[in-house]
Amino acid sequence: MILPRVRDALPTPGEAPRVLFEDADLVVVAKPPGWLTHPDGTGDRPAVTTTVGAHGVHQRLDVDTTGVLALSRSARGDALLCAAFAQGKARKIYRAVVDGAPPARQVLSQPLDGKPAETRVEVERAGDGWALVRCEPVTGRTHQIRRHLAGAGTPIRGDGRYGDALDRQAPHALLHCAALHLPGPRVFEAPPPPAFARYLGLDAAAARAGLAEDPATTCYRELDGEGDGTPGWVVDRYGDWLWVHHHLAHPAGPLPPAAGVYTVAAHPDRSRGQQPPPAHSAGAPAPEWLDVWEHGVAHRVQLGVQHLSTGIFLDQRPQRAWLARHAAGMRVLNLFAHGGAFSVAAAVGGAQTVSVDLSKQWLGRVGPSLAANGLDPDPGAHDTIYGDVFDWARRLANRGERFDLVICDPPSTSVGKRKRRWSAAKDYPELVGLLSPLVAPGGALWAATNHRGVTPARFAELVGRGAPWGAWLERVCPPAVDFPGPAGPAPVKTHVWRWPKHGVET
Repeated sequence: MILPRVRDALPTPGEAPRVLFEDADLVVVAKPPGWLTHPDGTGDRPAVTTTVGAHGVHQRLDVDTTGVLALSRSARGDALLCAAFAQGKARKIYRAVVDGAPPARQVLSQPLDGKPAETRVEVERAGDGWALVRCEPVTGRTHQIRRHLAGAGTPIRGDGRYGDALDRQAPHALLHCAALHLPGPRVFEAPPPPAFARYLGLDAAAARAGLAEDPATTCYRELDGEGDGTPGWVVDRYGDWLWVHHHLAHPAGPLPPAAGVYTVAAHPDRSRGQQPPPAHSAGAPAPEWLDVWEHGVAHRVQLGVQHLSTGIFLDQRPQRAWLARHAAGMRVLNLFAHGGAFSVAAAVGGAQTVSVDLSKQWLGRVGPSLAANGLDPDPGAHDTIYGDVFDWARRLANRGERFDLVICDPPSTSVGKRKRRWSAAKDYPELVGLLSPLVAPGGALWAATNHRGVTPARFAELVGRGAPWGAWLERVCPPAVDFPGPAGPAPVKTHVWRWPKHGVET
């Protein structure tokens, strides 16, 4: 089986450790996902110790793990924490969401690394195929809770190391240090992050709290249909307006407050194209052009037009956030570009971009969105190419064009200019082979599909069949917090593949 080499979540833009307590000796924080406890020498991730001005590490939380973390700032603080942890006087309480149905109470005592290990586990809540558990590690072995729960057949949801590395099912591993008891007695507590909301019985708004409170983000999914308990009712926010997709086989659901609402009414049978355009269904109409924001990047969209899309697919927000922070100096090729949202994020990050799509109208969105970010839509730096991706991939390869990053997010099925029907379920390897010469040595291919019939494992296999010898799956992008999805395999698959540094023969 093909497995990714990097299995930890990335930091969320705008998130940072929150100080729970500090004095001259100690600082206690609530650690967000994607952060290191201390620097690892690579510089790839932010570290808590660097951010809060601490140096003494006596307790570590894994990159994906969130919650209470105590660090020392002085020799006195070092001595306090060292004694507490070494003498067993520190008590840590974790909460985790696991796959499967564990017993109501259990003590996991499988030795780890040849040493005794003990974790006490108690179920707090349970749902369809998952359970929220309270864990107390009696010993402190590396990855103890994660390994114990996985060994018991109930891996932590979203854990890319000890769970399903290809089908993450959560934005990060759902393991949270909820409380730390130190001598004194002193107790420090931190609430679970938004990704826990649905498992705690909280409403959909609680899962989006971080997005709603972020002034640099004004577009995201408010309700994700079945994943939020509203089957057939999907609600996206674009600033003060809502874009609703209502499958008419299901009843209408709730609406968050908004200035206005646009609704796409999806008929059960659309085999003959009986899909009406979106309708302005409530409140005030949106302006013709509406600027919305994702982590500080502007995208110019239209809601009141005769299209079934706004021009931006919100489920790829985390990937665009990465581009906006890491694309400096890159040359990026965005294929099946649609409204060019990937290109815009990469341009904000300092990349040169080329966007290819079979629709002039959608490509026309790239320039206005670049301008909304204060960027010059100069074709020399940000080119748009109208045409068939399959034809242009060959042309660009014949010209000797190479890109540091090639983004490939095609429709599940399509018919190109040559009237040939293409399907992600069977033709993806051929597409990857066609794109392979365009990826620079050591560069990356972002391959994505939302084909419901293609499982994450099958998708990795399909891309791997088309990739060159020596390429590897670097990362599987987990779902965004506002896209919990229905039960079963992840509907959206986005995989990052790294090409060998020696290049690919053409």
